[in-house]
Amino acid sequence: MNFDITWIIAIISITGSFFNIKKKAICFYFWIICEIMCTIIDLNNSQYGRAFLDLFCLGMNIYGIISWSKSSKNTKKVSKDYN
Repeated sequence: MNFDITWIIAIISITGSFFNIKKKAICFYFWIICEIMCTIIDLNNSQYGRAFLDLFCLGMNIYGIISWSKSSKNTKKVSKDYN
């Protein structure tokens, strides 16, 4: 049996997209897993430009977690101010 890890990466990425549509910050954690896996694959295949892109996206996902966390806190504060 020929096992292709890219199918698992695709499923994890699609799951992340689903949670993104639902505006759930957990999407970024799914995408972080994908970016790490893709970076490893790209480095093993000497695709350094692609690995750089994966690392950049990894950083953007971390930024997304931070940004959505701050936004969530601000939204809660604003809703308390109006009540």
